[in-house]
Amino acid sequence: MDLKGGVRRLCAAVRLSVAALVVLAISLAGQAYADSIQGQVLGAGALIAKSTVTLWSASADAPKQLAQTQTGDDGRFTLNAEGSPDGILYIVAKGGVAAASKGGGDNPAIALISVGGNKPPAHVVINEFTTVASVWTNAQFLDGTALKGNALGLRIAAGNVPNFADLETGGYGVMMQDALNSTQTPTMANFATLSNVLAGCVTRVKDDACSSLFAAATPPTGKAPTDTLTAAESIALNSAFKPGRVFALLDNFYPVSEGKQLRATPFMPYLSFAPSAWVLPLEFTGGGYTGGAKVMFDSKGNAWSGANFIVGSQGHDALWDGNLSEFAPNGRPLSPMTTGFTGGGLQGPGFGTAIDANDRIWIDSTSGKTISLFDKNGKALSPPQGYNFGGKLGFMQGVIVTPSGDVWALDFTNDRVVFMPKGEPASAKFYCESTNGKPNKDSPCKLNAPFGIAIDQQDRIWIDNAIGGTVTRFPASDPSKVEVFPTGGHSGKGMAVDSTGNVWITNTLGAGMTLGTKLRLLKLKLTGGTATGMDQVALKDLLSHPGLAGC
Repeated sequence: MDLKGGVRRLCAAVRLSVAALVVLAISLAGQAYADSIQGQVLGAGALIAKSTVTLWSASADAPKQLAQTQTGDDGRFTLNAEGSPDGILYIVAKGGVAAASKGGGDNPAIALISVGGNKPPAHVVINEFTTVASVWTNAQFLDGTALKGNALGLRIAAGNVPNFADLETGGYGVMMQDALNSTQTPTMANFATLSNVLAGCVTRVKDDACSSLFAAATPPTGKAPTDTLTAAESIALNSAFKPGRVFALLDNFYPVSEGKQLRATPFMPYLSFAPSAWVLPLEFTGGGYTGGAKVMFDSKGNAWSGANFIVGSQGHDALWDGNLSEFAPNGRPLSPMTTGFTGGGLQGPGFGTAIDANDRIWIDSTSGKTISLFDKNGKALSPPQGYNFGGKLGFMQGVIVTPSGDVWALDFTNDRVVFMPKGEPASAKFYCESTNGKPNKDSPCKLNAPFGIAIDQQDRIWIDNAIGGTVTRFPASDPSKVEVFPTGGHSGKGMAVDSTGNVWITNTLGAGMTLGTKLRLLKLKLTGGTATGMDQVALKDLLSHPGLAGC
């Protein structure tokens, strides 16, 4: 990851699926439910009468039906239920007569979905927008009309729906319309285009509108959807599978009339070109977040990341001075707006962020040359100078906490590894140091600006290098048993281990660099240069020698 031009805003990327089945999920967090829910079902902005509306409670088990009714001629409904639901409430509205339909009559393919917050709003609108928002956020938990999953996952999914759709008005959510997402992402156009395509089936803009939608949304398995809900789920779960098929429906359903320049769609804006995938990314910022680095998630789903710089400062490579940021699962900043969480010796965190079993955050510093520790509320637990072991540390980068509670961190400047058994700084040890008077990079570990660190299922530590094309591996129980492997790339940064034990490394460079540039990078490291300064040198080298960029 490019630390200076890295993640400047936290993006939440969720996927979408929609259908003519309306599902409103409302998390009650254990509170007794006795109120009635009033709402209206709309299609393309007009009412849907005679739609069957069912209230369900979702949890890890099969959903439970709590109430059922039908919309009136004005598309409105009232649901009354008693009891204490043990999970998420959601409403399914199926079928009905769409006032905007040219053909009239009941449309059994209608199915719209909407997932809400902690309690029912005073009035609920269920339409294509709330459907797209709800299916997109809940796609992994939906199977047809059944919504079920783990409690935390369902709560996080429900909490993100308002980012996309306003359940009370049926319009865009606040986050979708903010300055970041309305102008700097394609999300609004993706969202409205999908809503327009669903509306085409809901209102049957053409005789074959629904069959056309089902054909365009057919997944790789070949099993075609049968209503708008299953169509939406298919699109969400196979977002990159032939996305042009769904996009083509926009012109099929809403061709530009002669003498006009815009399509007569129910919702604006719409896409001009087919997307590479039907995804709806959102950008988040605040909480002292700028020049972000590695993101880690705690047991509540909150995201933590170091910020390279202080918000509003003239951030530059000569001084990294940022702190620690936290975001709720719905993207709301939880850390102080300008400074983030401070203290504990933290100054200019790089790529080192880790969370232990007690939701404590371990984060190390570049400029500060320390390792710091914060509790789950953002309070510094490390001393004001951090853990620096008598000033022995250089610029720090990767850090991990193993399942056994041990902490491993990388000294980027000094080409070595810091080990704190059970997270105890007083018991810290250094590994990968040279024993013959040569630089540490000449030790058996062959570390050269170590950057990313990970542990696999066999308790083996993996370390990549910002300068070089190798990855180092050794057993956590015996760091002397070192193995070094070529990566096939150069300047390893991010690293992850998948569920089958494969190790993935992101490389800043491709095949390598010229000798002159390697020497310049070495000089930068030895004189205190940061990873960003090295990236600038490497970029200049690649621009001068394009052939080196191939992987």
